[in-house]
Amino acid sequence: MKNSILIIGSTGFIGKNITEVLLSYGYKLILLVRKFSTIPDNFKNNPLIKFVEADLENISLIEKIIETNNIKTVMHLASNLIPSSGKDEFNKELEELILPTYLLLEYLSGKNIKVIFFSSGGTIYGRVDGTRTKEDYKLKQINYYGQSKLMIENYITYLHRTKKLPYLIFRPSNVYGKYQRLEAKQGFISVAIGKILSNSPVEIWGDGNTIRDYINVEDVALIIRAFINMNVENKIINIGSGKGTSLNQIIKYLSQILNINIEVAYKDKRNIDVDKIILDTTMMRSLINVTPISLEEGIKKYINYLKIKIEK
Repeated sequence: MKNSILIIGSTGFIGKNITEVLLSYGYKLILLVRKFSTIPDNFKNNPLIKFVEADLENISLIEKIIETNNIKTVMHLASNLIPSSGKDEFNKELEELILPTYLLLEYLSGKNIKVIFFSSGGTIYGRVDGTRTKEDYKLKQINYYGQSKLMIENYITYLHRTKKLPYLIFRPSNVYGKYQRLEAKQGFISVAIGKILSNSPVEIWGDGNTIRDYINVEDVALIIRAFINMNVENKIINIGSGKGTSLNQIIKYLSQILNINIEVAYKDKRNIDVDKIILDTTMMRSLINVTPISLEEGIKKYINYLKIKIEK
């Protein structure tokens, strides 16, 4: 019998996809949401879900939820930062998310409750050497978003060493796809599609040769479910395709798939951006049998989803 899972950050696009997959496999979920109005319609009235409206800062309520529902796993996807966030936004994140997370982790360690934390494979490594980056690479993050993820990672591993906190840390690469907002400030593929739909030029910071590792969010959700099902613990795992693609190549894919010429506005390179990051996914593939779809097929799948959404 599957234990209930508490998910923090379930209304983000990655959280929504993971929730859908876990529900399809019969998992019972407790979703912590800031506002009930953010709950997707297809999640409402599902007997496998309980919703709790609360901020992460309300630790006493979260502890009560965990005890009342006999929760053995807490999944943490929440974050308010993006790679371009500044110091003021980081200070707010420190107060509203990082420090409350520390308190939650202390509680979980005392109860031997497993935490699954979503870090960032795209920013936590910083500027890297070599072709593919392994989990044991020396971290050299260069923006506040990466720093915020590292702070939580470090506290999790500290509590594991000192109090035996069971954990699983995922470092996903650049995730795109279903439910991602086209008007968001991050996620190049979604933002580019949004610009194309609004007849605006696609903005690229630099010359377009920046290389990233992209993975479709539906693959990510299936991968996460596989790790949960296998009860993998106490590991830090890259989640990605293991392949690198430039921004210019993505524009080429979009142009071919949509059969249009895309206007691109190249802007000065930003110092918060890494030139190249491709994740080494050897560990992920050694633990589960997974073959993520290609980027071109993933983009086609995403565009087909958007067409359905727009038509409705």
